[in-house]
Amino acid sequence: MNGGEETLVAADAAELARLGAELIARAIAAAVDARGVARVALSGGSTPSEAYQRLAALSLPWAQTEWFWVDERAVAPDHPRSNYGAARRDLAAAPIPEERFFRMEGESPDLAGAAAGYERLLRARFGVASAVSFDVLTLGIGDDAHTASLFPGTGAAGIEDRLVAAIPAQPDKGLEPRLTLTAPVIQEARLKLLLARGAGKRGVVAQAKLSGPVDEVPARVVRGGSGRLVWLLDAAAAQAG
Repeated sequence: MNGGEETLVAADAAELARLGAELIARAIAAAVDARGVARVALSGGSTPSEAYQRLAALSLPWAQTEWFWVDERAVAPDHPRSNYGAARRDLAAAPIPEERFFRMEGESPDLAGAAAGYERLLRARFGVASAVSFDVLTLGIGDDAHTASLFPGTGAAGIEDRLVAAIPAQPDKGLEPRLTLTAPVIQEARLKLLLARGAGKRGVVAQAKLSGPVDEVPARVVRGGSGRLVWLLDAAAAQAG
């Protein structure tokens, strides 16, 4: 996958979903052709959901594709707010072997231990001496400019000594604790696909594309690394000009 940064603008939600599915599918096929396995890290949220559903309808090397998660809330996998549960429902039409799913254990009473356990899992799957380089990693951006579960003003975007971090609850914002991949893992992905739609995202997308402190605008971390970065936006979210 070639490096670089580009912005694709979809006319509407349906085209955004179609383009998202196509980009993920191409990355999967290229990875399997090159290395015999594709490794995908998924984010939750409503924006990528339709892309995942369209992806599930395609003919892909499902048995050679492994599925991981970018972040997870501290809930059980069958909870309505579980990123894992939502993605599994979106991908239900695809014939993916059960052993190809590697979820974060958000329901663990010991989130720090769960984060360390997921890091060990990543090291085992990618190889202890190898970089953890996902073939495609999907991301969203929040109204506060967070991505993954790296929230502004918490220092989470600056974590560099771990692959996976436990993020404390933020009661003032109504946010439960989380598990999340850290910036170095996000930046190492061969394809970083950030999806955003709606006029409400226009300002934070514009901020994320500018240089500046990542603790203020955590989504800026996606611009680091040598992989390809695609901003996939609908017309309302796209920055004017």
